[in-house]
Amino acid sequence: MKNYQTNDIKPNGFTLIEVLLVIVVIGLMVAAIQINFTSNKPETELEQESKRFAGVFNLAAEYGLLNNIELGLFIDENTYQFLGYDGTRWAVIPDNELLSIYELPENIKMSLLFDDLPLEQPSLIDAELFTPDDETLAEMQEGLSDDKKPLIPQVYILSGGDITPFKIEFSFSQQSYDSLDVMFTVTGLYSTPIKVSGPFIDGVNAGDVNES
Repeated sequence: MKNYQTNDIKPNGFTLIEVLLVIVVIGLMVAAIQINFTSNKPETELEQESKRFAGVFNLAAEYGLLNNIELGLFIDENTYQFLGYDGTRWAVIPDNELLSIYELPENIKMSLLFDDLPLEQPSLIDAELFTPDDETLAEMQEGLSDDKKPLIPQVYILSGGDITPFKIEFSFSQQSYDSLDVMFTVTGLYSTPIKVSGPFIDGVNAGDVNES
């Protein structure tokens, strides 16, 4: 049997030149990322927020389908959240942080639109079915301060997958990036997944992002 000496096995390692080369490559990569992030930061921030919304909306639709519950999207200034319908009223969905209230960054605003959508037929959802009557509204108002109103969604997500047709524009608020007129849109027609489009620069579509 052949004997192997421990000094016959040489440890593998990096030479000084290899280490220096790796450091240089990493430095170049970091510099490139920083330059790219700085130049695209405003546009990227809008894209991330619009994609985040689209992703959560699609997940909410799946949640409603799996739990056989009607959901609604409530938008208030620069916040949005998803509510559940118990047959008579709308309420916050418990134990689901992803569907709870989310606040946009201060420099970003969202605008909800229902007009000028490429609809082939009227909406399949009758909003009156989910609008609380006066008695229910009064009950929902109990416990709320005078300056607060019950949460009534603007967009509905049925357990069967149908949604209220809508479009949301994500853009910068007036006090930020005054020189930039950049916008992303999120469009939902009859069902999910909803579509993210943009960026729109000065009203012209500079390219579409993938559907969420």
